[in-house]
Amino acid sequence: MAAISRFGGHGPLLCGLALSRIIGWGSTFYSPSVLVGALDREIGLNAEIVFGGITILLITGALVAPAIGRLHDREGTRRSMCMGALICALGLGVLSLAQGPVSYLASWFVIGLGHALSLANTGNVTIAQLMGDRTRRVIGLMMLVTGLSSSVFWPLTAVLMNAFGWRTTLLIFAAMQLVIVLPIYASIPRYRRVPVLAAKPEATSVGERGRVAPEARRAAFWLVALAFSASGLVSWGLPLHLISLFQEAGLTQAEAVWVATLSGPATLAARAIDATLGERLPAERVALFGLLLGPVLCLVLPFLPMTILAAAIFVVLFSAALGVISIARATLPLALFGRNGFASMLGKLTVPQNMAFAAAPLLFAVMVERLGANPTLVASAAIQAIGFAAMLALVRMVERG
Repeated sequence: MAAISRFGGHGPLLCGLALSRIIGWGSTFYSPSVLVGALDREIGLNAEIVFGGITILLITGALVAPAIGRLHDREGTRRSMCMGALICALGLGVLSLAQGPVSYLASWFVIGLGHALSLANTGNVTIAQLMGDRTRRVIGLMMLVTGLSSSVFWPLTAVLMNAFGWRTTLLIFAAMQLVIVLPIYASIPRYRRVPVLAAKPEATSVGERGRVAPEARRAAFWLVALAFSASGLVSWGLPLHLISLFQEAGLTQAEAVWVATLSGPATLAARAIDATLGERLPAERVALFGLLLGPVLCLVLPFLPMTILAAAIFVVLFSAALGVISIARATLPLALFGRNGFASMLGKLTVPQNMAFAAAPLLFAVMVERLGANPTLVASAAIQAIGFAAMLALVRMVERG
C-alpha cells in the first residue's frame, strides 16, 4: 500500500480501495474454502454445493455486467459500489441463516449481485476514472494487493470460525462491509463525465479513444474475449487439480502440496514485476508472452521425468504466466478501446469470461477423472493455444492499424 500512497491526493483513497478489495474478495470468494467442512457437518452441504455458490456468483456477475458497465460510464462508480457493499452485507447475513442447499445457493445470488456492483470490474473502472494515464500501473498494484486476500482471510476465517462458529463469522464479515467498506466507497469523488468530441477525434488523447480504429473495434473485441476466455478456462480450472495431477505422476502428497504452495508467491511476483515495469511494453505484448508460456509448459511437462524440481519449475513459471495474464485481462481493454466507454467494454467482456470461469472447475474435474494427468495437460495446452492464436491475431491487427 505504500507504493499506492505515492499517487498524490488520491493516495489515501487508493489505500482504502485496496483494503476494501481484500475484505470484499476475502469474505466472499475465498471464504467457502475454509467454511466447507463446517457447512458439511452442520447443514449437510457437500463440497460441490458449497463451491457451487462461487459458480452462481460468477454467472450472476456475467448476467448483470453489461448493464452495470453502462451505468458506470454514465454516472461513475460511487453509488454502485455503495449499493454493492450493502447488498454484500445482506447476502452474507442471509448466508449465515442458511439451513440447506436452496437457501445457501440463493444467498450466493444476492452476494453475486453485490460483488458485481462493488468488486469484479468496478474497482478497475474506478481507477480508470480517477487516475487517467496512470491507470495501468495502479491497476497492477491493486491486483497485487488483491492477491493477498486469500492469505489474509483464510487464516482469519479459520480463527473466527473456531472461536464463534461459521454463522457468526459470516455476520462479522457482513459488519465489515458496513463499517469498513461502505465508508471507503462513499469517499469516492463524484464522477464528471468528459464529453466525447466525435466530430474531432484528433482532439482526444490516445488514452481516451484507445489504439484500435473504430472500424476494427468489433473484431478486436471478439479476439480479446476469445483469448482471455480460453486462458481463463485453464487458469480457473487446472490449478485446482495440480496436487492430484502431481500425485498421479509420482510425487507424494506432501511433496505435491509443498510444490503447489509456490503458486501464490510466483503469481504475486509476476504481478509486482508487471506493475512496476510493465508500462514499458504494450499490454498486448505482455499478454501474448503469458499466453505462449502457458501452453508450452503444459506440453513439456508430460515428457519430463516427474521430480520435485520439474514440478516446482512448472508451478512457478505457469503461475507467473497466469499472474501476467490476469493483469493484462484488466488493462488491455483500456489500452485498446480507451477510457471512453471503458466500463461498458469491460461489462461486455465479462459475459464470456465469467461463463468460462464458472465452467472451468467442473470441466477439469471431469478431465482429470476421465483422462488422467498427462492428457489433461495436453488438453490444457490446446485450449490455451486457442487463446494465444487469438492474441497473436490481435497484435497483428493493432500493429497494422
